[in-house]
Amino acid sequence: MTKICVIGLGPMGKRHLLALRKIENAEICSVVDLREDTLRMIGEEFSISESCRFQSHIDAIRISKPDIVAIATNGPSHYSIFEDLVRSGVKQILCEKPLATSLRDAQNMADLAKKHRVRLLVNHPRRWCSDYIALKGKLRNGIIGKIESFSFTMGGGQMGCNGTHFIDLFMFLSGYKVKSVVGFLNDENVPNPRGVQFADPGGYAIFHLFDDTRVFFELTEDIGIPPMITINGTYGRILIEETKGYYTIERRDEETINLPVTRYGTPLTLIEQINFEELDIVNLTGLAYSKLMVDEFENVVNHAIDALEAIISIHDSHEQGNRKIQLPLQGDVIRDRRFLFT
Repeated sequence: MTKICVIGLGPMGKRHLLALRKIENAEICSVVDLREDTLRMIGEEFSISESCRFQSHIDAIRISKPDIVAIATNGPSHYSIFEDLVRSGVKQILCEKPLATSLRDAQNMADLAKKHRVRLLVNHPRRWCSDYIALKGKLRNGIIGKIESFSFTMGGGQMGCNGTHFIDLFMFLSGYKVKSVVGFLNDENVPNPRGVQFADPGGYAIFHLFDDTRVFFELTEDIGIPPMITINGTYGRILIEETKGYYTIERRDEETINLPVTRYGTPLTLIEQINFEELDIVNLTGLAYSKLMVDEFENVVNHAIDALEAIISIHDSHEQGNRKIQLPLQGDVIRDRRFLFT
C-alpha cells in the first residue's frame, strides 16, 4: 500500500482525494490545510480520521511518513513547501501548476529534485492523456500538413493558473519551446476566485515557437467562454472543443491537396470527429499518482518551467510597452520576481 499525503484542500486538493479513492493500492495517510473548518469538512466527506488531519505539513510528514506527497496549495506557497518536503526526506512529489511563481524558484525546485533524487512530477495532465498522445502522433504523420499555427481562446483570465496548461499543450503537440513573445495584459479588475491576496490577470499574446510556428493566445478577463483551440496546417485544420468532448479534423482531399495555398477557397473535407476518452481531470490526476507508484515517471519539470516562463514573458512584454521578448528571459530582476499567480 502506497501512503499519500495531500497538502491543500481547496478545489484542486479535493480532486486529488477523489482521484486517490479510485486507486486500489493508495492510502490517504494524511491531509493538510491551514483552515480547521476545511479539515473537518473534508475529513468527514472522505472518512479521514482526525489523527490524519494536520494544519502543519511538517507535522504531517513527520507523523504519517508518506511515500508520495501532493502539493495542491496555491502557487505562492509551492516553493517553500517543496523545500520543507525535500528536507524531510520525501522522495516522490506531485505538484500542482504553476510549479512556482518565479523562474528562480522553479529552477531551484528542479535543481533540488535532481540533487536529492526526488521524483518531482508537475500536474500538466494533458501530457499523459492518451487522447492528446494520439493526436500528437497524427500531427507528426502530417494529417494536416506542417503545423503553421495554433489559435487559442478562453475566458476567465488567470494566465498563471490556467494558461500554463495550454502553453504546455502547444509545446507538447509541436515538440518545440517558445522562442519569442509579444504580450498584453488584460486586467479588468475581476476579483480572483481564490482570494484578494492573489493577482493573476488575463492577457493575450503572439508567441513564436522555435520552429517558427505561430501561437495566437487569448485568455482574457472580458470574455466568459470555454476554451477553443484551432491547429492550422498547410492543407487542413483541427478544431478542439474540450468541453464538448471531441475534436474534428478537416483537410483538402487527395485531388486538391497539392494545389497552391493561394487557392484558399478550396473546400476542406471532414475526415474525423474524435471523442475524448480520457480527458477527465480527476482520472488524469489519478494516472499521475499511478505513474509515480509504478515507476513510470516522466520528468516534465523543465516543460513546466518553460510554460511558466512563457506566461511571465507576457507580463514582461506588456510592462515594456509590448516589446518583443526573446526567450529564455535574461536578467536577475525578471527571473527573481515573484508573482501572485494561483
